[in-house]
Amino acid sequence: MNYETFKSSAVSSIQSYFGENATVSLHSITKNNNIQLDGLMIQSSSLNISPTIYLNYYYEDYLAGKSLSSVFDEIISSYQEHLPPENMDLSFFTDYHKAKYHIIYKLINYSQNAELLTDVPHFRFLDLAVVFCCYLTDDASGTCGNATILIHNHHLSFWNITADLLYELAIKNTPILLPYDLKSMEDVLQSLCPDFNVSKNNTDYCTDESNETPPMYVLTNTEKLYGASAILYPDILASFAELIDSDLYILPSSIHEVLLLPKHKITNPSELDNIIREVNTSQVLKEDILSDHAYRFERASGFITR
Repeated sequence: MNYETFKSSAVSSIQSYFGENATVSLHSITKNNNIQLDGLMIQSSSLNISPTIYLNYYYEDYLAGKSLSSVFDEIISSYQEHLPPENMDLSFFTDYHKAKYHIIYKLINYSQNAELLTDVPHFRFLDLAVVFCCYLTDDASGTCGNATILIHNHHLSFWNITADLLYELAIKNTPILLPYDLKSMEDVLQSLCPDFNVSKNNTDYCTDESNETPPMYVLTNTEKLYGASAILYPDILASFAELIDSDLYILPSSIHEVLLLPKHKITNPSELDNIIREVNTSQVLKEDILSDHAYRFERASGFITR
């Protein structure tokens, strides 16, 4: 079955399952890095919002050998799992004096999102862009967090504010709404797998005399949502660099987190870019890629550079 037939079959089969209780439709959605995905919407007659389910990934499961009925069952289960318990009150978004407390920023790749950036307020940061969202927290929307609304240029006109003010609000709100989370890679892996033991293996980018893998730290936020933007939080990198007495290499593992490495432990930094590109190609969803090279944080200047 080709992809077009798969999409048609998914819509008709899932519509039959829900009958008159929901309307099933398919929409082309542009994600981060200009990735085009097919979003299945199952709009319940009793709710004003619905989770979006991306069929592209389910088609990959079908090609890998799952039966069509199993794939469709998983789509329905995913919908039911992510369905909010009640209607979402979005009226706060039209009221600037309420919405301003929920404005946050995130980092995306500048060149890969050139078309999007013509329609959203943003600021250039090296080869990245700072863009803005309204973060849907419990008190704002009546639902759980981890949902955002991307802010477009027309929102600024509606609210009668400038991009500069948007930036000021985001600088204040983001560290509060999404507090940073900084752990060693060892702690992260052990939290996922208690029996994990860190091996002391040499690597291509470190020829330290001890032949040990250099310490690596994971910087994100407590929600693991757009956590790479934590590198912009005031004093986070400076305080951490001072704590470990080293400048830093910053490896953008995704839009949701970065890895921090002590600079003095890396004796072959040119290999870092190769590692990032390899991981991006094999391990990271295309829409979650932030960059394909490392950055540096220098304590003397307090700046992040390429």
